[in-house]
Amino acid sequence: MNHKHGLQTAYRGLIYVGLGAVGGIVSVASAGEDYCTYEGPDIMTHKVADAFGGYDLDYYGQQDGIRGFAMATTSGNPGDMVAQWAQSGDGTKSPVIAQNMYRLCDGRFEQIGLSWLKHSFCAVSEAMCGCQSTSCDTLGIGCGDTYWASLNADAEAPRSEINPTTGDYLYPFFQSPCGSSSMRGKLQVDNDDLEPSLNAGCHFYLEAQYVSANADPSWGPDEYDYGNQYNNVSYREVRFTSTTNSNPLGDTRVMQTALDAWAFEEGAEIVDIWTSEEDGNVGLMHVAYLVSDNGDGTWHYEMVVHNQNSHRSGGSFSVPVADCVELENIEFVDVDYHSCELVQGADWSVERDNGMLTWYTTPYQVDDTTGFAFGNSIRWGTAYTFRFDANYPPSEANAVLGLWRPGPSGDELEVGLMAPVPECTGDCPGDINGDSTVNVEDILVVLAGYGIDDSGDVDGDGDSDVEDLLFVIGEFGNSC
Repeated sequence: MNHKHGLQTAYRGLIYVGLGAVGGIVSVASAGEDYCTYEGPDIMTHKVADAFGGYDLDYYGQQDGIRGFAMATTSGNPGDMVAQWAQSGDGTKSPVIAQNMYRLCDGRFEQIGLSWLKHSFCAVSEAMCGCQSTSCDTLGIGCGDTYWASLNADAEAPRSEINPTTGDYLYPFFQSPCGSSSMRGKLQVDNDDLEPSLNAGCHFYLEAQYVSANADPSWGPDEYDYGNQYNNVSYREVRFTSTTNSNPLGDTRVMQTALDAWAFEEGAEIVDIWTSEEDGNVGLMHVAYLVSDNGDGTWHYEMVVHNQNSHRSGGSFSVPVADCVELENIEFVDVDYHSCELVQGADWSVERDNGMLTWYTTPYQVDDTTGFAFGNSIRWGTAYTFRFDANYPPSEANAVLGLWRPGPSGDELEVGLMAPVPECTGDCPGDINGDSTVNVEDILVVLAGYGIDDSGDVDGDGDSDVEDLLFVIGEFGNSC
């Protein structure tokens, strides 16, 4: 560990230019205003898979078709106060570092890998934007601190023992990673999720997240005192030329989650969800969604729930679907925990009832022996995908995100998105005139109101248009 300090000291003369603003979020990758303007201390992810200007994603080995990787990460303090980092003999205050990987294929967004956590130690003072050097117990104003891939490969901290809302944890950790040295704790990804011949045209994103702990009040203020704990995630796009080799496609997108890449590439909408936590704290989750026309009278609904730093986590997700809507290809996609972390991996169940399609995991319950809750909830640093195809186009609706861990209030939170919720006519969707058959008379109703009023509106979007016409034609001949 000590060579980290000695080697990084040699790089302190490097200048890391941190400029730019894209979509209101500052990015290192483009020119513009300096983002190092935060009030108070702050610890965020400044670089992903970059060690002193060189691309740094290492491959370590494979087992049973699973590949093991680790990436370099650089933290940064863009604030105007020194950030507390570590204190000799107190391992409960050092930040932990998470590594994730995501894939975007044909509009479908999934998390395909995660690591255990690097438990950090000394922070050095690398140039980021006007670095004011300090001892390694703190991260100085405008300073960065790099953990290259081989350091982050030594990931010993389990995600399930960290409270991401406050950064609190007990040290030493109860759990330790198991497996071979090439796999345990690494960023693990299934070979088929990387194989270029199986993923033509897909985008891949590396994401890193720092979670810093509440400092001892006697040390001074920390980022929680200034609300700066919500900007700690950054990502970078890469291309895989084989299942073991990759190269970068651009620089780190600072203070953005990988979900933002989906929004940028394909127009997915992202909704911020603020969760009420213990002791007046607030966690942050996201719901992202994209609806696309399959071109055959059906629409694909893709929804992702991402937990950035909510300790309460996600336990259920309900999407409104009118009873007359036909659904196909209902799917749930999670990411696999590994290396003996005590998190259950069972897929969520799904039910359709009372106009709602609901996915859910096992209820929260603490194990009497270990004191841990093992359920497969949407814990921090993960994103779970929910999808289906429907024979109705989208309308504005409210989904419901159910929180898994009990808390002070708000066990179920409404989320505005687009869903198939038409006003169904009897048991014959498309039967506009109520004669119990979808026939030419219904087509004529749509044509009569086409572009004029909502008399032929069957999809609930408030007008009579080509979507209504195509839907009625698709239902033609059906009887109640």
